[in-house]
Amino acid sequence: MNTLLFRRYSPCLIRLCARSSATNFGLTNRDRKRFYKQASIVESSQSPSKYEILLDQRKLKTPLGNLVTIENEFLALALAQEWNQQEKKIDLSSMHMNSLINTLIDNPLKITKAQLIDKIMYFLDWDTLLYRSDYPEEFKQLQIKSWDPILSFINQQFHTNFESTYYLDKKDLVKKSDRDIIEKYLANFDQPSLTVVLFIVEQLKSIFLTICLLKQFQSVENIASLSRLETEFQISRWSNVEYHHDYELMDTCSKISAAYLIFYCLNNNITQTVLSKDKA
Repeated sequence: MNTLLFRRYSPCLIRLCARSSATNFGLTNRDRKRFYKQASIVESSQSPSKYEILLDQRKLKTPLGNLVTIENEFLALALAQEWNQQEKKIDLSSMHMNSLINTLIDNPLKITKAQLIDKIMYFLDWDTLLYRSDYPEEFKQLQIKSWDPILSFINQQFHTNFESTYYLDKKDLVKKSDRDIIEKYLANFDQPSLTVVLFIVEQLKSIFLTICLLKQFQSVENIASLSRLETEFQISRWSNVEYHHDYELMDTCSKISAAYLIFYCLNNNITQTVLSKDKA
């Protein structure tokens, strides 16, 4: 991955993570009032290589009561910042990093690595970029212009031969050899990373767009727009529904920004010290 590119985009990613406005993670409805003054991080007494999140002096725990410990200092700081951004009320539905990190630690459904890969691969057969509409002509051309570069990038990166179609009943569109290549790529990641990948795929409805995000081929905003291309086309023809469509886009950006930030930190040694050197 391009570390310099990530450092340049990381402030933007953190801002996007907090833009969205529902799961209840460890707090009851009565406890949604902010009860702490400051969120901070501290080295774990049990494991000095990990960090804990403090809400004042209270250690943050998951819904199942597990202590939140994070190996990556940068990620721990980002999670603490998400808690600091809460105002008088704690808006749990906007705390996407908190939600995902809780899931990584608790694994409430006890999903294995093999099951995660199967769930991700399920989206390959019906990937948004593969099955297209040929009407109207303007939308057909927009799909070619917007999605063909993505498929070309995937085919170049993995030496595959993915092709799109306008026929929903076409069988065996994805070749077994190409499927095996993508499955082998996913197998390189550990279970926490795959959990994050599955979350991104579910938001985008596309393995190809997810891979492009992971490989930093496109920005978060571009990936989010490409995943809702038909909606964007309809907006261009019939105008935007004020607030509604903008909220949908920013909500998607917020979710996949949080997920990508976690994924990157899990797979790269990014720390506060490294980032501080960049500013010097």
